[in-house]
Amino acid sequence: MSGSIKWLLLTIIVLATVVGCNPREVVVTLSPDEIQERIAPHFPLKKSWLIVHVVLSDPKIFLPEGADHIGINMLVEINVPLLKPITGYLLATAVPRYDPGTKAFYLDQASVTRLELPGLIPELEGKARSAIESTARQELAKHPIYELKGRNLKEVTAAFALQKVQVRDGKLQATFALPI
Repeated sequence: MSGSIKWLLLTIIVLATVVGCNPREVVVTLSPDEIQERIAPHFPLKKSWLIVHVVLSDPKIFLPEGADHIGINMLVEINVPLLKPITGYLLATAVPRYDPGTKAFYLDQASVTRLELPGLIPELEGKARSAIESTARQELAKHPIYELKGRNLKEVTAAFALQKVQVRDGKLQATFALPI
């Protein structure tokens, strides 16, 4: 380990001890607005499967207290040939995943927890739900919601092992273990 890294780690330990934190941990905190800001530019999400065309738009992020996942409310539009477009609402949840290679958080394992599509014929409900969930899962996993770019001391040191992710006080908190 180089001398400058040792001094940086020593400084972090001293600072963490002074402010009463666990000196072996770094916590990165994200508000719903910060996550929203990163996700919104990638919408609308569009995907087609056979005859079903799906458009997801207007994402609204929320963080359920004490959970380890992120909630996303979205508008959904289903287009099927010979039928008028059907619009409604969707609630999806996704698990934040940290990729140490890119030093970024992504939304993984997106699943539809509530789907409201008034006017959708029952025969198409299963296919529509499948297409919507697949669209959300594939597209949300592509774009990082946060990247550790070394903008501050926490980001410089946090590129180590992720211990846990949880929602606390309306914010997403990721706790990393320092290699000390």
